[in-house]
Amino acid sequence: MSSTRERILTAARELIEQDSGAAPNVSAIARAVGISRQALYLHFPDRASLLLALVAHVDEHEDLQAGVAAVEAAPDAGAQVRAWARMQSERNPRIAPLARALDRVRHEDEVVAHAWRDRTEGRMRGAVGIVERLRREGGLHPSWTAKEASALLWELTSFRVWDDLVNECGLAADRYVEVVTAAALAALANPVGSITA
Repeated sequence: MSSTRERILTAARELIEQDSGAAPNVSAIARAVGISRQALYLHFPDRASLLLALVAHVDEHEDLQAGVAAVEAAPDAGAQVRAWARMQSERNPRIAPLARALDRVRHEDEVVAHAWRDRTEGRMRGAVGIVERLRREGGLHPSWTAKEASALLWELTSFRVWDDLVNECGLAADRYVEVVTAAALAALANPVGSITA
C-alpha cells in the first residue's frame, strides 16, 4: 500500500474517532493528510471505494483474520459460537467509532449502506458455516431452517447487540461471551414455536 493511501485511511479513521462517529468527509480527510481532494481521488475514485478500503484497512489493522482463524479452529460448533462471541468482545471496542458511524447513517446514505452490507455479508457467511456445522453435529433442532438459524446467530453476534449488552446494559466482556453463547446454543437446540405464552 502506498504511503499516501495509508495516510488517507489512517486520517479517515482518526477523524471518525475524534468526531464521535460522524461519517467521514472527503474534504476533511484530504486536509488532514495535507493533499487536495483531487489527489485523494487519485487513490480512491469515489467515497464508496474510500469507505470500503477503510473498513478493510481497519479489519487488517485489528487482525480480523486471526479472530476468524480462532473461530474456524474451534473443536466443535458450540466452541465456534463462543469463539465468535469472544472475537466480538475483544475486537468491537477497538472498531466501535467506525461501526457506529456506518450504522448511524447507513439508512440515509447508499454509499455507507454499501460498506455496511459488505461487512455484514461476511459475517453472514460465518454464521451459515457455523449453523451447517451445528446441524451436522446435532446441535440444531430440525424445526429451524438454515436461513432462520443463520439470521439469529448473525444478529446475536452483531455489533449492535454487543454495544447494547456491554455499553448500555453494563455486561462485562466475559459475561457477554457467556450470555450470547448460551442464548444462541439454547435457542437453536430447541424447536421453533415450543414456548407458549
